[in-house]
Amino acid sequence: MSITDKQLSAINKLNEYSGPSELNDGEGLIAKISPKANITFQYRCRFNGKNKRFRIGKYPAITLKKARQIHKQMLELKEEGRNPEIAVTGETEFVSLKDCLDYWFEHKVSTQKKGTQELYHSVANNYFYNAFPDMDVEKIPAKDWMRWFDEIATKNPKTANSAFAKMRACLNFCKSKFLIDGTHFEKIRQQDVGEPSRAGDRVLTLPELAKIWIAIERSKAGTSTKNLHLMTMLWGNRLSELRLARKEHFDMVNGIWTVPPELTKMGNTIRRPIPDRIRPMLERLMNIYDDVLFPGASLKNPITISAANRYIRRLRHSLTLTHWRTHDFRRSISTICSELGTMPHVTEKMLGHELVGVMAVYNKHDWLKEQKDAYDTFAEALFLQVQKELEFE
Repeated sequence: MSITDKQLSAINKLNEYSGPSELNDGEGLIAKISPKANITFQYRCRFNGKNKRFRIGKYPAITLKKARQIHKQMLELKEEGRNPEIAVTGETEFVSLKDCLDYWFEHKVSTQKKGTQELYHSVANNYFYNAFPDMDVEKIPAKDWMRWFDEIATKNPKTANSAFAKMRACLNFCKSKFLIDGTHFEKIRQQDVGEPSRAGDRVLTLPELAKIWIAIERSKAGTSTKNLHLMTMLWGNRLSELRLARKEHFDMVNGIWTVPPELTKMGNTIRRPIPDRIRPMLERLMNIYDDVLFPGASLKNPITISAANRYIRRLRHSLTLTHWRTHDFRRSISTICSELGTMPHVTEKMLGHELVGVMAVYNKHDWLKEQKDAYDTFAEALFLQVQKELEFE
């Protein structure tokens, strides 16, 4: 039943009110009534995935007729996907944080490497897109930004610091393109947010690597997820170099894995030999899967970096080892191979690093034979340690 002027007029004359707290006029327009008989028109709806109440105004300053006119405008705005509150404020549509993120991803992040795009999308989906909904990004107070970062920092200080850098890049890009004029975010210093990441120095020993190897083998993960991490331990590659690899990147006849520039951090082509211990693992994956060798939820798409990281977090919690990351495999294989006699220029090529100085300009040799010898020697040392760990269980 619709609200009437007679109802509202009668309630407005009272000093106290004990009737229904809300009168419904239909399609989300309500008159909210307090115990002191104060009447406020509101528009109740679901907007941007959340239940919202937009204040229209107090009666009798806002008449029922006027409230219905504003409500109609709100319905039209919502239908267009715009903020219904514009009907009350009279302001032009503001730019939200979501608008900035969408613009940044479309015009900037989309031009970067696939691995970088996936990383940024993962951070944005986990932290950014749910922050400050339906707010003008230019008007978000600096203290609210800081409070938001502090909440992230309570769980992971380094994540908060990294998130700050990515958010700053997004907002600065939007500012450079004149999508926004400026924000209060600019008042915050990165050094005051969380804790900065530092260059890692964790080197996993052979016994530690052996324990991780056994844990991966015994985990309930799928074949592709297990092999992604086992092969990364044996190759010392950056995770996304292998995670995003395709069948065409592997020359099984000549035993060479070529990582194209679009998958490497520095934009260089990396050539690695296929070690004896990796070949049967790789052949098995090629027999199971089509072009994508390390699929995630869909066989057509590689496992996401966030899914791979979740797997390692679960695995890490099951082991009593000092904190480690997948990236530490790189430092570990370089260190152990050096201890086993591999020359520095060979370990640099194994890691996919460019050589420095004059050698970098004129010497384009990849030392594939020397790399393979180093990989095979490392694998044999690791598997010997795995056997020892199994014997002493």
